[in-house]
Order: sequence, then structure tokens, then C-alpha cells
Amino acid sequence: MHGKRILLIEDDQRLARSIVHFLERQRFVVRHFSDGVGISQTLRTGSVDLVLCDVMLPGRDGFDIAGQIREEFNGPFLFLTALSDVRSQLKAFEIGADDFIVKPVHPEILLARIQACLRRRLPSREKMTSVHIENLRLDRNERCAWVDDNVIPLSAGEFDLLWLLGTHSQQALSREFLFINSLGRRYDGLDRTIDGRISRLRKKMERFSSLPLTVRTVWGQGYMLAAKQ
Repeated sequence: MHGKRILLIEDDQRLARSIVHFLERQRFVVRHFSDGVGISQTLRTGSVDLVLCDVMLPGRDGFDIAGQIREEFNGPFLFLTALSDVRSQLKAFEIGADDFIVKPVHPEILLARIQACLRRRLPSREKMTSVHIENLRLDRNERCAWVDDNVIPLSAGEFDLLWLLGTHSQQALSREFLFINSLGRRYDGLDRTIDGRISRLRKKMERFSSLPLTVRTVWGQGYMLAAKQ
């Protein structure tokens, strides 16, 4: 779940800060809005994995916002609200909510409900435990990579990058995507950690002359695991 991006819509600033702080310590990337203004643009970027929304908000309420969000976002949507009546809960599920959490809620319970919703929506590639491409083999449980039967000596960070590239083979992945999904925190647009790790990963792969794959730089787009040219 590291690096999953949560859109939090909550007008109680103190509660919002508490939620953001807690979830970021769990290695989620959280973006907070106090109301529904501007959320459409964020959703259109495709950079949201789950929405956590209050109901009683200034201006438009959470039900109205949820109706709008459901037109452009089909990922997990959870309400977090002080309302607890049956009518509100039924309305939430009719709109398309995946869960309805009543305040106050223990942070660990909130985390468990979020993780449960994300697990139900995991794309097939995120359920994979191993990858075979040509003579390259990756095992996520053992966190190990082999060329034929020979282990590639990778650091944890290098393995995370190779796993992401291997599960998106022939697809260019941006530096931001790799940063968030391997390091689990916000990308500031300046950090070059990914570039350094890619450079080291590429050199280690090049030591295996029988490996027909490399990490290719796709200018303007990012990095891609692809056949050597």
C-alpha cells in the first residue's frame, strides 16, 4: 500500500492535520482539500487512489461532492462523518460509497478500513508475486532478482524499482510515479534519488551479458524496462 495517494476532503483543520500526519506516517501520500473546490482537476490527473470525504462541509455537502466525483473517478470512495443515522448511511451507499465511517474513529481502524477498500480494488499487476521476462525472474516475496539462476545483487530500493519496471514492461514510467511508489512519499519535482538508483540498477544489469533487457531512458516520459537496442 506504500505510496497510495489519498484525497482527503475535510473542513475541520485540526482533524485533517491529524489524519494527514497519521496516514503519511503509514507511507500514504495525502492531498487535503477543505471543500470540493478544485478536486475535479486533481482527479483528472489520475493521481488519486482513494477518496476520503466528510459529509457536513461548507457550501456543497459531501453527498453532492460524491455525486460529482463518481462521474469521473471509479476508485474507492469512503465517507468519514459525524452522521450516524441509517438514512445518511443508505444515501451514501446509493451514491456509490465503498464504506461509511462514523467519527470518532480510532486511527488504526481508519487505516484498516482504507487498506481493505484498496485491497478490493487492486489491479491484477499489484496482486502479482513473481515476474518472468526473457531470462529475468523477479520474486516479490523473496525480494530477489535472478538472471537465469544467478542472483542480481540489488539493494532494497533497486529491487523496488526493478519490480515496478518489470510489472509495467514496455511502458514508460515517470520519475514521479517511480518515486511515490518506491519511496512512499511526495515527489517535489527536484529530488534525483530515482535517477541515481536507476543508474546503479542499469550497471548491475549490464554485468549479465546474457540478459537481453535494460532500463531505457524515454526522454520526456521516464524509464522503461525494454530490450537492448
